[in-house]
Amino acid sequence: MCKVCQRRPEVAGDPFGRCESCAKAGRRVYQFRLRSVGSELQVAAGELSPRALNKAAGPALLAHSARPSVRPHLIGSSCELVMAGKRLETVRAAPALSSRLDQVLEALRAAARRTDPSW
Repeated sequence: MCKVCQRRPEVAGDPFGRCESCAKAGRRVYQFRLRSVGSELQVAAGELSPRALNKAAGPALLAHSARPSVRPHLIGSSCELVMAGKRLETVRAAPALSSRLDQVLEALRAAARRTDPSW
């Protein structure tokens, strides 16, 4: 199962677990784990460092206005960014975060503004 579109079988040699269609389009999924800090959410860990997130998705994430979608394949407090090159296609969140979708997007935007080398 493709990690990006969740519909087609993945290509055997693809290191990112994508189907042929997603690989041709250059789509990738970056997963992040969130934690609660008081009443807000904060990125605890991710596949990209804060600097890389700022460089790869910073402007696109700040301009993104759509609400994150809830996806049942995500567990706990995880979320995903679906990127096609430098373009942000969608933000996905776990069902446990369905009542805090605006906070998920704000946590990712705050993480993209950080300049730390690691989480």
